Amino acid sequence: MKQTMFIITFWFSMLTCLTIFGQTNDFINPSTSVVEEDTLITTHNTAELDSSDDFSSGLFFFAMIGFIFIMVFVGAGIALTLLGLSIVFGLISFGILSTSIIVGLNKKSFAKGFKTFIILASTIGGLLFCSAGFWLLNRIVHWWTGQTAILTGVTCGLIAGLVFGLLVNYVLQRVTNYFKTKLNLA
Repeated sequence: MKQTMFIITFWFSMLTCLTIFGQTNDFINPSTSVVEEDTLITTHNTAELDSSDDFSSGLFFFAMIGFIFIMVFVGAGIALTLLGLSIVFGLISFGILSTSIIVGLNKKSFAKGFKTFIILASTIGGLLFCSAGFWLLNRIVHWWTGQTAILTGVTCGLIAGLVFGLLVNYVLQRVTNYFKTKLNLA
């Protein structure tokens, strides 16, 4: 049965393909009106070509707008890719990603590796933001020397980042446990 259906399908497809090569003009009975041309005239009549200008300013305007949108989205894609790669390279260079993967593999627990990642990322982030914040605050109010402001910011940033990392880890554990019980995944 399959072979018969295949042969029928093949022949129908061949018949439809042959219609492509069929004659479209009647060459057996050509039309009797023949236009005789003078072959001695060497000038060409270009009057009929003058009105065939294919340039349309409206189409060109919309094409340029489309091209600008394409270039903007390509540029945004490149910028987002570079931002993502710089974040990953930053995490690797600070050792946050590598350390959390090693801890997760050593403890054989994804949760321990993720906890390490969150605590390390928030601690380094707190260090950077608080040291910059204290330095900027000191530039405005002139309370301490520049070194004292940066050291105070580093100390406060380490402590605040560690506490924030532990708090975020606690909240994420509670939220995941809540959704596990709601979805009956436990």
